[in-house]
Amino acid sequence: MNATEFLANQLAKPLTHRVTTLYASGAVKTHDTRSLGAAENFAKGESRKIGRDLIDRATGKAVRIVTVTVAAL
Repeated sequence: MNATEFLANQLAKPLTHRVTTLYASGAVKTHDTRSLGAAENFAKGESRKIGRDLIDRATGKAVRIVTVTVAAL
């Protein structure tokens, strides 16, 4: 199996979990993953940001993460 076949096989796997990040402004961002472990890993990184003032790269405005949840699709 070469790298192209491996990547094609990985991308063919179904998305099983969604990480939802809720901001104080009411904005919601989601990140879909192919396993519970990947979702929990992503959520752990997002959870570390809860309650901190962050800069949104798209707008340059300050944002604050309120909650992070993991749910099965």
